[in-house]
Amino acid sequence: MEVRSILEDVDRTDLIDEKTKHILRFAEKITFHAYQVTPSDIQALRDIGCSEEEIFESIAVTSIINFMDRMADALGAEVENFQEWK
Repeated sequence: MEVRSILEDVDRTDLIDEKTKHILRFAEKITFHAYQVTPSDIQALRDIGCSEEEIFESIAVTSIINFMDRMADALGAEVENFQEWK
């Protein structure tokens, strides 16, 4: 239930800190609009205290998860114990 509340409104949740909120919004931008990621997006993460390693890891993890999701979708892989959110 906590994960759902975070994902439904990242900006308003008190369950995660501001740095994590910024990283999640950045991950969302990578997921839906990677071609729009700019140096200012990266700098904004630095400005809130993200290290180069944290920025790299955010990009890498988001990209890997997106890759795996697209592979599974394209192959028609079924998700074990899948439950709809809505």
